[in-house]
Amino acid sequence: MNNKEEFLKIKEAYKNARTEERKSIIDFLLNKKDNDGNLVFLKEKDGTDTFVKTSGGYGKTNYSSGGTLYRPYDLSNHMWIELSYKGNEILISLQAFDIDPNKENNLHVLYDRIGIMFGKNDIILLQDNKSKVSDVFLKMETTNWELPLSEADMEEMANYIINHYEE
Repeated sequence: MNNKEEFLKIKEAYKNARTEERKSIIDFLLNKKDNDGNLVFLKEKDGTDTFVKTSGGYGKTNYSSGGTLYRPYDLSNHMWIELSYKGNEILISLQAFDIDPNKENNLHVLYDRIGIMFGKNDIILLQDNKSKVSDVFLKMETTNWELPLSEADMEEMANYIINHYEE
């Protein structure tokens, strides 16, 4: 096997492992119960204001950056979970967006580190007064949870999300 074949095989295994982690988190959230034994989150199709979206949650396999990439890029390894708690939108990202606090304020994507964003992202105008970008980099909290998550990690994360709105 040549290096490219081996690399692509490892890349696919890594993507599959991340997909399984995403499914585990969703399953955990959908089975999370409150102190009275009631489910906390429901599937999106139940129409409540406290749900976990089970569809989507990963980038396009043929991402082209609006047609600017010469060859499309497989962005499907970029994964997230959308949920709502008591009508509040939350995003759990399987890769945290981070701004380095050094003087350059470099942007980083921390793969396999959980990022959480409370609320919706907004579009902001850049200094050139032409370009617009999402402010998710500014709003995302970089957490200490890192894939693979244990059941205790998922419990802590679910409670963190719930407590964010209970305090």
